[in-house]
Amino acid sequence: MLTTTRERRTFMRMVINAPVTLVRGSERIIATCRDLSANGMSIEAEVAAVFTVGEQLSVSLSTNSNALPPFVAEAKIIRADKVDGVYQLGVEFVVVS
Repeated sequence: MLTTTRERRTFMRMVINAPVTLVRGSERIIATCRDLSANGMSIEAEVAAVFTVGEQLSVSLSTNSNALPPFVAEAKIIRADKVDGVYQLGVEFVVVS
């Protein structure tokens, strides 16, 4: 029996479309979180920077509420595709703060 990627997913994804800050070393990159799940997120980054699979970075996703702190996690890039000058990243959370 064939299964689709959606059927194989353990965690449901939520469409977010919100700003996310990527931090690697001293570099801070503002990107867009397209969707979020319990173990990762999909990100679009319109930057000249180069991203590579296996690279680790910190992600920080602000909330719309002052009562909730931003979501912060260390993540590993598991997909990095550049399409029309825009990086489409898939990251997997390694450590959630």
